Amino acid sequence: MRSHVQPGLWAAGCAVALAVTCVAAAPANAQAPSAASGDGTLQGAFAAAAHESGVPLNVLEALAYQESAWNDHGGAPSTSGGYGIMQLTDVSASTLDGLDPDSAKAAAIEADPTLATAQSAAKLIGKDKSAVERDDATNIRAGAALLASDAKKLGGGKLPASAGGWYAAVAKYSGAADAATAKQFADRVFTTVRTGMATPALTLAGDPSVAADASSLSALHLSAQAVTKAATTSPNGTPLPECPADLNCDYNPAALALNNPADLSSYGNYDPANRPAQSAIRYITIHDTEDTYAGAISTFQNPAVYASAHYIVRSSDGHVTQAVPTQDIAWDSGNWSIYQHAVSIEHEGWAIHGASWYTEAQYETTAELVRYLAARFNIPLDRQHIFGHDEVPGSKDANQTSQHWDPGPYWDWSHFMDLVGAPIVPSFSPSKLADPSFDPLGSVVVVKPDFQGNLQVVSGCTTANDPTPGAVPGQCGEQPSQPTNFVWLRTAADPNAPLLSEPYLHADGSAGTDAADDWGDKAVTGEKFVVADRKITSDGLWTAIWYGGREAWFESPWSNFSALPSSATVVTPKPGVTSIPVYATAAPEASAYPAPIAAVDLRTPKLLTLYSIPAGQSYVAAGPAVNGEYWYARNIDGSAPDDRTDVVGTTMFYLIQYNHRMAWVNAADVTVSQS
Repeated sequence: MRSHVQPGLWAAGCAVALAVTCVAAAPANAQAPSAASGDGTLQGAFAAAAHESGVPLNVLEALAYQESAWNDHGGAPSTSGGYGIMQLTDVSASTLDGLDPDSAKAAAIEADPTLATAQSAAKLIGKDKSAVERDDATNIRAGAALLASDAKKLGGGKLPASAGGWYAAVAKYSGAADAATAKQFADRVFTTVRTGMATPALTLAGDPSVAADASSLSALHLSAQAVTKAATTSPNGTPLPECPADLNCDYNPAALALNNPADLSSYGNYDPANRPAQSAIRYITIHDTEDTYAGAISTFQNPAVYASAHYIVRSSDGHVTQAVPTQDIAWDSGNWSIYQHAVSIEHEGWAIHGASWYTEAQYETTAELVRYLAARFNIPLDRQHIFGHDEVPGSKDANQTSQHWDPGPYWDWSHFMDLVGAPIVPSFSPSKLADPSFDPLGSVVVVKPDFQGNLQVVSGCTTANDPTPGAVPGQCGEQPSQPTNFVWLRTAADPNAPLLSEPYLHADGSAGTDAADDWGDKAVTGEKFVVADRKITSDGLWTAIWYGGREAWFESPWSNFSALPSSATVVTPKPGVTSIPVYATAAPEASAYPAPIAAVDLRTPKLLTLYSIPAGQSYVAAGPAVNGEYWYARNIDGSAPDDRTDVVGTTMFYLIQYNHRMAWVNAADVTVSQS
């Protein structure tokens, strides 16, 4: 949601936001948590914990999958402040940077037991809280004990007699404050119990005979559902919130209000519209809030921030709040040519602070929401139409350095697209690329490193409570090595070659850096590029791609092959030209504007002056060519001349994957082919 600082200009610590993930992050030199228990395997740790606690093994494993997908993330906290495979939380007012300890917010945090489950669980097994947070086997054992303790309280001192009888205890473990969200969590756990799950870490065999006792949920005495505030229908009559029937959502509207009562054009935080009737919805954009869930809702209710999003997904349990009706245009990504045609989804979390990670509840909820939106608005389920804020260019030259880079390097695009039902797969075996007789030049590759095996170090800012020996509060430096979603781009097929230099970030032409927000030297999972060259070594394949007007090289080790062959629509400068321009926006030509609009808000295509596409280079298009278009909205009540008009030009544009970000090219400048 918010802007991130430029490379080398990091804000101090977590003072950017009152971030739940400002809990102490794992030291950069920390050892990976151990799973030693029983036979020393993760399966053994679960079996030992299940035997000790009395929790059925399949229920324990399924709950853990819903919490963390069986990944300890190297001891780093999640965006909910949860640690380990069982997501045991450790959040207090003292671990939040910049929070007044005497404030009402601090008091609420200290009084919330769902934010201190690591301490509660540690007491149940007689272990130190740090061991519960850092050691897999201890974490699983503590989580199982906590689950069993809740089950006994709900059962009058007795454990449930069958696996299905654990439903209410599982729902309570979610920490959800309303019955609908708690039910959603428990339903997902028991779906996994019945259908099974397999990952490289663990395999859970399904048991279709397990019947969950959903009626036991009433024992938790939760409110029926989160309260939907304000209008229950959008201006065009669509019921609010707009969500799949089985997904718990509420509606808490962003501000549509004047900042200056004397100026009807001074409103925030979104534009009233009538999409898709007057303007097509083509994209879904993924963001993070750089704030807490409640903080993001509060921010959107302040019209002076001039920012909003359609949806916000809570970290702990995946609860969804809608803030802007989909018919309206949220001001979410800093580029009106994108957000005019997009639905935006914010995620409670931070792109870098404390090396935090997004929860399985967020991934599963957002995937369900994306499937619903894509079906409703006929949006293709691929990464060319579902992309991050970091892939959106600023709307003009001056905005490229301040444009956001969320959801950041730790968002698992591969897992997310699997959940969406559109896995990123090769069109033929990677072994084909190792065949010396195969000429891939001009073909398309999709970037897909193995997320869990793609352990990388990026630079960011430490938290104020970083436990690393000698760390200075708010110090900027390397984050712990952990799974990432990108490959490094270099100037040559050599691991020691300089990282690619992004001209808007490095005006002096200096090499790229390992800073998380130095986006110009990274290609992200799901992005597609045209092959410019290749080099086969004993260690793997180096692939050169056309990227930002240059060749950029990345390595695909045979053990983590990242350059999967794919297919796409490709654009190339027309013959006879030296180069063609690249645009930040796809605006109509000046002649398309009615005179009253042209007099006050004439927007024409904005060149990205440091970019071009030289002759002979090719780039992947995100879909068919579209007309230059601009939604003109002037006054809060639509009272200005020609107010709320969709200006559509005759000039056509292709949205392309230009570098880490997308950009526009004039259709008249290119030839089009299929690769």
